[in-house]
Amino acid sequence: MNRAQRRASTFKRSQRYDRNARVEPSRVLTPILMSRTFDEDEAAKISVDTRLAWHRLTHGEGTEPDFDLLANSSNVCLVLAEPLGELAAETVLRAQDALRSMQARYHRTGRLGPDAAALSTVPEMLDLYDQFLAHGSPRVMTDALEVTVKRMRMQQQLESSHASN
Repeated sequence: MNRAQRRASTFKRSQRYDRNARVEPSRVLTPILMSRTFDEDEAAKISVDTRLAWHRLTHGEGTEPDFDLLANSSNVCLVLAEPLGELAAETVLRAQDALRSMQARYHRTGRLGPDAAALSTVPEMLDLYDQFLAHGSPRVMTDALEVTVKRMRMQQQLESSHASN
């Protein structure tokens, strides 16, 4: 490659990447938008999605994504409830036990449906989740979801290490 070709190739590379062209003006507002509390419409939309998933599960129309949404919501709710005290954490833990039994029954029979324990405990957990949405922010919810992902990874690593021993 001669000198002229090298110079031309470096010129083309610099023309392909223009850092000023990639700047989006609204990007500056992202930290502010993530830190502010949910407004009523956003909180209602998230709450309605979760409650509709529960409604579909209770009426026999639920699918795995509905169950996953409910399980993720309960995991986030548990992370946020732990600092509040034993009563809040116990409410979520009872609902999670009921969801685990629903999942075990699904693996056994192939159908998703709640039992009496789930019908009595999951709505309480959903009410608590609604309160977290009303007073929380996207950053708080995202951080709680990251904590749940880390916990699941740690649990999987422990299970794999116990299985290998």
